[in-house]
Amino acid sequence: MIRLEPVPHDAVAVLAAPLSQLHASCFPDDPWPPRAIAEIIAMAGVFGRIAVDDSGAEDQAAVGLVLAQDLGTECEILTLGVMPAQRRAGIGGALLLAIIEEARRRGRVILFLEVAEDNIAARALYTAHGFIQVGRRTNYYRRSSGLADALILRLLLAT
Repeated sequence: MIRLEPVPHDAVAVLAAPLSQLHASCFPDDPWPPRAIAEIIAMAGVFGRIAVDDSGAEDQAAVGLVLAQDLGTECEILTLGVMPAQRRAGIGGALLLAIIEEARRRGRVILFLEVAEDNIAARALYTAHGFIQVGRRTNYYRRSSGLADALILRLLLAT
């Protein structure tokens, strides 16, 4: 069974390495090292969720991660990834909904993110949840085959 847990700021020293490994599995062309994960989680306004698979008896493995930052009137999703073997099971959608709900709870009116133009599955997820493209960053993401553009997506949260 998969459960979502808040990213605990007080355990970042213990979580940085496993979350870095998770990020590397999700984004092998541009992984975040443990130090980067720790620095991001320590930034003001950062919050997130970890998807944990607790179906194994004793071993509980993180299979997904989303980090966002509260910027005042809006929030930005910094990363959202699910382990390749766990994709297409609703985990990404659950992580995204958790962040949308938290941003609304905080009274924010906009949620935005950047997604690689060539990440068709992620783009479909975001579109299904109401995100629209509002910009582009040329050659933003590193790929083993070169560079990919980032699409800037926005979701209006105010009702």
